[in-house]
Amino acid sequence: MIRKGVICVAILASIWSCNKESEQAIVYFDNPGSTAGSEPNLHVSENGTIYLSWIQAKEKEKSKLFLSKLIEHDLTWAEPKLISEGNDWFVNWADFPSITSFGNSSLAAHYLAKSATGTYDYNVNITISNDDGNTWNTSLIPHDDKTNSEHGFVSKVALANNEFLSVWLDGRKYAYAEKDSSIAKEMTLRCATIDNKGLLSEELELDDRVCDCCQTDTAMTQNGPIVVYRDRTAKEIRDISYVRRVDGKWTEPKSLHSDNWSIFGCPVNGPAITTHKSKVAVAWFTAANDHAEVKVAFSEDNGASFGKPITVNQEKPSGRVDIQFIDEESILVSWLDNVNENALIQLQKIQENGIKSPVISVTETSEERSSGFPRMVVKNDQAFIAWTNSGDSLTVKTAKINTAYFPTLKN
Repeated sequence: MIRKGVICVAILASIWSCNKESEQAIVYFDNPGSTAGSEPNLHVSENGTIYLSWIQAKEKEKSKLFLSKLIEHDLTWAEPKLISEGNDWFVNWADFPSITSFGNSSLAAHYLAKSATGTYDYNVNITISNDDGNTWNTSLIPHDDKTNSEHGFVSKVALANNEFLSVWLDGRKYAYAEKDSSIAKEMTLRCATIDNKGLLSEELELDDRVCDCCQTDTAMTQNGPIVVYRDRTAKEIRDISYVRRVDGKWTEPKSLHSDNWSIFGCPVNGPAITTHKSKVAVAWFTAANDHAEVKVAFSEDNGASFGKPITVNQEKPSGRVDIQFIDEESILVSWLDNVNENALIQLQKIQENGIKSPVISVTETSEERSSGFPRMVVKNDQAFIAWTNSGDSLTVKTAKINTAYFPTLKN
């Protein structure tokens, strides 16, 4: 087994020549509150506040969703605040809650609650705080179908006028098909606009056939929101597609890149997206032709088109990607990889021109489902990453990465 400290020392020694007085490249710090926790997520607001959310779920006890703010000068998390709790939640390693800031001081959080006894009968529940997380309103359900079917894999992004967009995978057609054999059992992609009072508008379908259980992601461009997701064709090709809202109207689904990954089942491996001014970058996992890869593609026109994908420097990747812009031309991408029989959370800086930095290993982890999906945000020249440590018990871990330690990349 590789020790975390050994990984970092080896990386720093081989990649960078570091001044002893300079800040460490990676600083690890624990999650707040109880050591028990999983499914962490991170969010940075427009004013620069960094939020961490996570779930505490113990057998025969209520599941609880918590929120904490980062105290940056101490590199500690503030006292956790309870967002919501329940006995009937659907807690899943791949379908996890998130926090989204919008308006002046509003936050939206979502979690999943069972609607019936079926394994995948659950609803999206969204709760809103209008005082920066101190108090939370009664939850609302953004979908109006009232079927006992799967609804999840939510992504959210702030809009103007104290509103936000919520996107989710919607399984209502599975329920409809039980009563009408002419209806195909297919997962759909849907969205709704929600304001800070919890009022819904514009609930509609974005794609009528998508992959069943891969995460969605959404971000804001200069032209409006863009949503990325794993699509599903009639021939079981499950590549990444996207839709955009331009001038108030949603575009038709468009393939981001033709990997031509044919797979008869969901790989549980969704894409991630980040934006900066007119630029968009998307990271995703594919195993087309039985060859596992993590790829990144850039757009310079708000997502209207994307360039040729760039493959990260990988060994045996299993995906679980995240991505963030760190400057005008570069992104930081994270993924899970297997290097010399060790599962590692990896980071790499990639420029639009295809030049890539050396890979940095954040920590050793596990490829088990319980280790979840590492999540990342960037503020100024610092990246923050959170993940689930799956040992004898599940715990949330966090780290800060100084992106200045990634070298300036040149042709």
